[in-house]
Amino acid sequence: MGHPRGVCAALIGAGVVVCVARGGDGSGIVLVEGTVDAGLGHVHMTVSTAADLEFQCAGGAVGDFDRDGDQDLFVVGGSAGVDRLFWNNGDGTFVEGGAAAGVARTHRGSGACVGDVDGDGDLDLYVTSIGVSFIEAPHQNRLYLNNGDGTFTDATFDAGVATNNPARGDAHGSAFGDYDLDGDLDLAVAGWHGGNVLFRNDTVPGGGVVFTNVTGSALGDVSGVRGFSPKFVDMDGDRYPELLWVGDFFTSRYFVNNGDGTFSDATMSSGTGLDSNGMGNAVGDFDNDGLMDWYVTSRINAGMTSGSGNMLYRATGVAHVYAEESVARGANFGWWGWGTEGVDFDQDGDLDIIATNGFTGTFAGDPTVLFVNDGTGFFEERAEESGVLDPGQGRGLLRMDLENDGDQDVVIIRNRQALGCFRNETVGGGSITLFFDTSGVGGLAPDGYGTRVESTVGGVTRVFQLTGGSNYLAQSELSVHIGIGGAGSADLVITYADGSAESLVGVGPGRYVIEARSCAADFSVDGVLDFFDLSSFLMKLASGHPQADLSGDGSFDFFDVSAFLGAYSSGCP
Repeated sequence: MGHPRGVCAALIGAGVVVCVARGGDGSGIVLVEGTVDAGLGHVHMTVSTAADLEFQCAGGAVGDFDRDGDQDLFVVGGSAGVDRLFWNNGDGTFVEGGAAAGVARTHRGSGACVGDVDGDGDLDLYVTSIGVSFIEAPHQNRLYLNNGDGTFTDATFDAGVATNNPARGDAHGSAFGDYDLDGDLDLAVAGWHGGNVLFRNDTVPGGGVVFTNVTGSALGDVSGVRGFSPKFVDMDGDRYPELLWVGDFFTSRYFVNNGDGTFSDATMSSGTGLDSNGMGNAVGDFDNDGLMDWYVTSRINAGMTSGSGNMLYRATGVAHVYAEESVARGANFGWWGWGTEGVDFDQDGDLDIIATNGFTGTFAGDPTVLFVNDGTGFFEERAEESGVLDPGQGRGLLRMDLENDGDQDVVIIRNRQALGCFRNETVGGGSITLFFDTSGVGGLAPDGYGTRVESTVGGVTRVFQLTGGSNYLAQSELSVHIGIGGAGSADLVITYADGSAESLVGVGPGRYVIEARSCAADFSVDGVLDFFDLSSFLMKLASGHPQADLSGDGSFDFFDVSAFLGAYSSGCP
C-alpha cells in the first residue's frame, strides 16, 4: 500500500516541523503541535501498566462551560491521575481549574459528554468510568450539573445515572441527544461488557434532574453489544435521530428511530456492522451528495490479513441502506483505530477524516492517520505531510476552535501519555461556524441538538448536523463548521428538530450564534416585543449577522429595517 507524501520543511531554530499535504484538490493542510504553548499540560496515568480495560481509556469533551464565547476542555486523568478542566483564556491558551470547579477526581475514567440536561442555560458534564484503582467497580459514572458560576454539583445518584452495568465497571463512550423530540436531552451509555443503556430524560421543569432506564422497551436486548461509541443522528431526514452504536467484535448496531420511543435494529438490512472491531464513530456528508454517511474505525494489521480496517458506510439514497466503500475510497487502512472525526481542515468544502491509533505489540507505534478528501469523497492519507506526527497511544480525539480564528484544531487524548494538541495553521479557504441558542423556543433541545444545516456553494448542497455524541470517549465542540473555500459566501437552510426552518442568504465567513425564534421580530428571544428587540436587531444589523438580513437579499440595509418594522407591527403569535 503506497502512502504518497507531500512537502516538509524543518524550522530547526524553532524546533518545529511544518509539513504540507498536497491532496487531489491542491489543498495544503498544516497542523502544528502546540500543546505546551496552549497550556494543556496533562498526562493520563494509571495504576496498572497492563493491557487491561483501562488501557482502552482516555477521553474528554469540549464545551463553553462559562458561556464566555470560547471553548473549554475537560479530560479524564486515569486511576493514578486526576480529571482536569481547562478554562480557555479566549486566545487559545488555557488555565487548569478542575479542583475549584468540583470535577477533579481520581478514578478509572473513560470518557465524557456535555449537554444542558436541566435546561437552565449552562452546559452540564457526564463522565464515564470503569471503576477505582484496580477494581472495575460499578456506580462510578458522574453527572455534574453546571451552577453557572464556574462550579459544578454532583447530581449523579439523584438523577439515576451512576451506572450502566450493575455487575461491574463497564462504561465507555456516552452521548446526549433528544431521541423522542420532547425538548430535553436523553443519554446513551455504551459498555464493553454489555452494559449498554438508554436513559430517557424525565426531568420536570423546576424539579431535580431525573433519568429513566428505558433500554429494554426502546432497544431490546443489547447485552451482546461490546459497546464503545454511541451517537444520536437523524440519518433519514425525518427529524427523529437514529442511534449509531459502535461496538467491538462485529457488534456495531444501526438502530432506526421509529418515532414512538422505540428503535428497530436495522444493522443487517442497512449494510452496516461490517467493522470487525468497531471503536470510533464519525458522521458527515463525506461525498457532498447531501446525505449523511457513517465512518467507523476498527483494526487492521500491517499485512492486511487480519481485521476489517476502518469502514466507510456511504448513503445510497435509499433510506437506511449503505454501501461500504472504505477500500475503494482510500479510507480503510488505519492500523488500530480509536477516536475519529470528520473535519474540513483546509476549509475547501469537503470533510477530511482524522483517526488516532495505538495498542500493544506491532501496533505500539502506529501513527494517527489523516485522510484528505479530494472533493468527491475519495481520500489520500496525508498525516505526516500535514504535521500530525503522532505515534502515541491515542484514544479520544476531538475537534475544537482553540482561539476562535474560524478553523478547527485537534486534541488527541492519549492513554498513559501526555495529551496532544494540534493547531490548524492552514492558509486559504473561508468558513462559517454556527453555534445555536434554542432556548427561546419551547420543545427544542438546548444548544441546537438535532439541528440540520444545508449549505449551498457554487450549486453544490451539503448537509450537516449538530449531534454531539461519542467520537470514541470524546465529544467535539457543539458547532456546525462549514468550509466554503474561496466562494466568499454560502446560502444556508437551517431546519430545527421541531421541523421549523429559516433560510439565510449570502452568509459570509465568520462565527455566528444562531437564535431559534418563534416570532420573526423577537430578537431578544424573550417572547415579548419591546425596545430590547429593536436594540438587538440593530446591533445584529450593524455587525452583519445573517439573521438580521430579514429581506433575504444578502445585504444589510434599509430593506431589512423595513422588514423588521413590518414583523414588529404584526406582533407575535
